[in-house]
Amino acid sequence: MQRVKTGIAGMDEVLNGGIPIHRHIALNGGPGACKTSFGFEYIYRGAQAGENGVYISLEETPEDIIENMSATFTGFTDMPDLISSKKLEILKPDRFMFEDIAELLEERIANNDIRRAVIDSSTMVRLAFKDESEYRETMFEFFSLLRNLDITAMMCVEAPNQNLATSKFDIEHFVMDGIFNLYNLGKADQRVKAIEVYKMRGTNHIRDKVPFKLTPNGIKVFVGEKVF
Repeated sequence: MQRVKTGIAGMDEVLNGGIPIHRHIALNGGPGACKTSFGFEYIYRGAQAGENGVYISLEETPEDIIENMSATFTGFTDMPDLISSKKLEILKPDRFMFEDIAELLEERIANNDIRRAVIDSSTMVRLAFKDESEYRETMFEFFSLLRNLDITAMMCVEAPNQNLATSKFDIEHFVMDGIFNLYNLGKADQRVKAIEVYKMRGTNHIRDKVPFKLTPNGIKVFVGEKVF
């Protein structure tokens, strides 16, 4: 099976070698769970490996993303070169409808040979729909189209709280091939970030919650360690 290496330290071990190519992942988590950081590093590591990527931000401006990620990952010293060469693109479309995002992806595939994409986040797209059933139908159509594109994509999905076990599943979770639950867990005066591959079609994977840490040189997933 052909796989896409995330390049995130420890994550490909969790995934038994990486994400099966052309599968699409929900980065599911509450506030402070590092969805943006995780998605950004996935695009960044791809750009380093010669796989052009696009980060589609529907909330923050490209300038804000660059500023925040530069402050978070101070060791990503080649980020300006990757951005200027368009190996790593950060774009904010004028409209948040799925058809506009799909057109943007198709255009960047044709003109910049992108292989990885992150959409941040589904919440902003949902707000553009007055009718929930229309959103669900359009979401299904969008990911049906995405499966025909030569990319492996992630979409940030906002969870209402940190207790992901009790959060309801929505259309994003059902139509996507994988769900990565990102946690920002607290116990007494300690707070630990963790990731759980809740679902991943087409491959076996580690099913435990695995702690991770943000470092200047990227995310480090501590395979084999316990959350608490």
